Amino acid sequence: MASSVPTSIIITSLMGCRGIPTAGGARIAPSPMDVSFVRDASRVSQARRIGTAWLRNACRVPQARVDSAEVVISELVGNAIVHGTSDSVGLRMRRVGDEVRLEVDDGSPSEVPRPRRAGAEAEQGRGLWLVDALVTELGGSWGFTEDGTVAWCVFPVMREPSPTNRRRAA
Repeated sequence: MASSVPTSIIITSLMGCRGIPTAGGARIAPSPMDVSFVRDASRVSQARRIGTAWLRNACRVPQARVDSAEVVISELVGNAIVHGTSDSVGLRMRRVGDEVRLEVDDGSPSEVPRPRRAGAEAEQGRGLWLVDALVTELGGSWGFTEDGTVAWCVFPVMREPSPTNRRRAA
């Protein structure tokens, strides 16, 4: 019997979407999500859809935070596709406690990229600057492995309101 999974995308783990309730009412963390894409620009939109669905449904991340994470996923996967040299790009997402860890693996050792400011007329060069701004807004951190093969970010599922927002809510 032929597989219904397209050969351009292989999902290795996407189960347990809502977590499993225990007898005491606590939930077991959702299953991690691992996806491997053929290194092709058309796969960026698939990565965004899969990643945001997992964040919303498995981790119950609020929509405003999912929107920011969606741009981060898009930028990191897009960079891996453009700058990587291997045949595939991996997207891994895990929930560990109250945080989400996202990793994009292009399998291509390289110098660790740094955010830069692009000129006003430049059509490229703002992606990592945008990742930095959004991950900071999410209250997280990000970076690359020493060999430059994996871009990662970690951010809390929920964020405490700032003191200014707490006063408004009172």
